[in-house]
Amino acid sequence: MDRRTVVTVALALLLVGSGVGAAAEFPGLQTGDVESDSVVLEAAIEEDGDARWTIEYRVALDDQNTTEAFESLQRDIEGNTSEYRSQFASRMRSTVATAENATGREMAVENVSVEATTSPLSGEYGIVRYGFDWVGFADVSDDRLATGEVLTGLFLDADTELTIRWPEGYVVSLVEPEPDREGERSVPWTGPREFDLGQPRVVLRTRNSAPPWGPLVGIALFGAAGVLWYYRRRQAGRTPVPGVGDDEPSVGTEPDRGPEDGHEPEPEQDAGVGDETAPNPETGAVAAGVDDAGSEDDTAEELLSPEERVLRLLEANGGRMKQKTVTEELDWSAARTSQVVGDLRDEGKVESFRLGRENVLKFPDDEE
Repeated sequence: MDRRTVVTVALALLLVGSGVGAAAEFPGLQTGDVESDSVVLEAAIEEDGDARWTIEYRVALDDQNTTEAFESLQRDIEGNTSEYRSQFASRMRSTVATAENATGREMAVENVSVEATTSPLSGEYGIVRYGFDWVGFADVSDDRLATGEVLTGLFLDADTELTIRWPEGYVVSLVEPEPDREGERSVPWTGPREFDLGQPRVVLRTRNSAPPWGPLVGIALFGAAGVLWYYRRRQAGRTPVPGVGDDEPSVGTEPDRGPEDGHEPEPEQDAGVGDETAPNPETGAVAAGVDDAGSEDDTAEELLSPEERVLRLLEANGGRMKQKTVTEELDWSAARTSQVVGDLRDEGKVESFRLGRENVLKFPDDEE
């Protein structure tokens, strides 16, 4: 097993086995003479329930042998980035698929990245950092974000820290277990710690959550019913007794004479109905006219594969568009769009890049 395989296996084990119902230990980063001193996990949840995960292995460069070993690993990662990224993505997809099956929520892995760098934290440190987007990580319902079931039973060793962050505009409704400290929009836990079933759990609500509408609607309907009852009572007290002449027409009112001169009125013809939709005198069938022509595009769309539909939509929009827009246009889930785009990217038919917090798709020959 070569060095890049050892690295990606070690990193993937951070989450493989930490899926629903399974406990996970966190092995150190061991590639030859390089061994991690600490591990930092962070999940930054977004409003749509996706989360950007980062996993950092930190190595204290406190002697020449460790420094040289890390520099060698750094060069290997820089020279074989796509291979490191591909192996890690494969293992993360397996992990996320396990979580998807357990929760019944559509999930996917996107935008996998890897880098090796140095940082002067408290002394010189070498850092191997992996990142990926976990689509569908949190459960979203109305003004609520909830997560934790995909990490249930997770184990943090003494050198590992897990932090969950959330977007602006949300406040904490529930955190289990109690975190080691509380940030403005984050909660961290430091090992050694083994989470219980259903933990770690974080439930968030929007800062200005709307009041519950059920009771208000009930009160409004009750009030409306009371007003209607009172109105009918008053109208019943004013109803006149029918007289003998009530059926006679009022003075000055001309009685309805019906069609004049014995002629029947001509039947009205619906606007926009012409010869194209007139019944066939021999068969009684209505010609399809414009309707059949209008349905040709729908039929053609149904016959396209998911990959062809994405390519067709991308071409119609000038060869570049946001992945979120593709999801909305095709009325798909984010996970399904991610899966189809991933297949197209593997086949070299599309490329994607980050623009702020958005994924943008483009054709390979479209230069940035």
